[in-house]
Amino acid sequence: MKKLSLLVFSMVLAAIVVGCTKENASEITGFTGIEVEVGEQNGSSRLFILNEGAFPGASTLDLLDFNTKKYYADIFGQANPGVPQGLGNTGNDMAIVDGKLWVLMNASNQVSVLELPSFKLDKVLSIDSPRHICLDQNNVYISSYGAAVYGGDPVEGKVYRITRNTLEIDEVTVGYQPEGLCVAGGKLYVANSGGYNWQHDNRISVINLGTFKLEKQMELPETNLNGLILGTDGKLWVNTYGESTWTQDESGEWIQSVSAPMSLSAISTSGECKTVAGVHADKMVRAGSFIYAIGNDAEMSGGYDLCLYKVNTSNASVVSTTHFATSDLSRIGYPYGIDVNLENGDIYICDASFTSGSKLHCFDTNCKWKWTVDTGVGTGHLLRW
Repeated sequence: MKKLSLLVFSMVLAAIVVGCTKENASEITGFTGIEVEVGEQNGSSRLFILNEGAFPGASTLDLLDFNTKKYYADIFGQANPGVPQGLGNTGNDMAIVDGKLWVLMNASNQVSVLELPSFKLDKVLSIDSPRHICLDQNNVYISSYGAAVYGGDPVEGKVYRITRNTLEIDEVTVGYQPEGLCVAGGKLYVANSGGYNWQHDNRISVINLGTFKLEKQMELPETNLNGLILGTDGKLWVNTYGESTWTQDESGEWIQSVSAPMSLSAISTSGECKTVAGVHADKMVRAGSFIYAIGNDAEMSGGYDLCLYKVNTSNASVVSTTHFATSDLSRIGYPYGIDVNLENGDIYICDASFTSGSKLHCFDTNCKWKWTVDTGVGTGHLLRW
């Protein structure tokens, strides 16, 4: 059975940073927002906040504008009151492509493409169960579970290639329930989880971008792969959901037994794998030459000790481990997404609730609390604009 982890539906993805100048801050007009206390944010003009909603439910898109210190809730709904289905169900990832915001709606089997800065719905692309997105100079790549359903027969997933100038769509079959993906050296690397299967996947699919065909499958010692990030040194970084089983006691209560922890590993493009000892990476993001990961440090003993790990990608060493319980991170109840401001080291962490409003917290580079804003239901994905 798929491991119950902090990242219930997916990981947060690697952030795509797009520059923005203060001259265009005035372009965000005609929307209702509230003033918030967020302080100065060097290098971050605006932040998209994607709320998954109560699964399966309607997702919302919020915008935090650091220039004007205003928070715009459900900015898509404000811009598109006549779209009955709204943004879609269960937003899973997003990216800015040629000046437009692409939002992957997993449960709606679609990609919603928004004009910027009007936030008007430009088009909807039909993609089965889209999970994660990355792009290169010419194309957009989206991982997909395809037609797989939980508890059903094993069905291999796909990666869709969408040509940026024509929106022509091609596809290639990869492993089971693919998640994170990234481009490196003319190849597309895809992490397969197999999370819907009793036996999880342990392969990274390698696609030749020249032919857009599957070139090989790299098998790893870890299984149930999740996010995939390209490091500054050309290595791939993958985190895993880990392995666990669930049994019922005499009273009918479910008990989880963990057999393999969530993990973080550095992988060469030839498939050599080095797992970072002591890091339980439920979700991760890269900021420069460091990876920040969040996970339960006590999962193997059945405990609950949330930690924020900072890992140096040059030598796979753990720079620091900050325990939530003994730091300002204790403000967070359910960490569900993370991003880092490259200019000043500020750490943004989503604190998700799937029954009511969530929160977004900001901490400095030493994990000292700076500010908090209220967000939507199921806040889990961030993108700087």
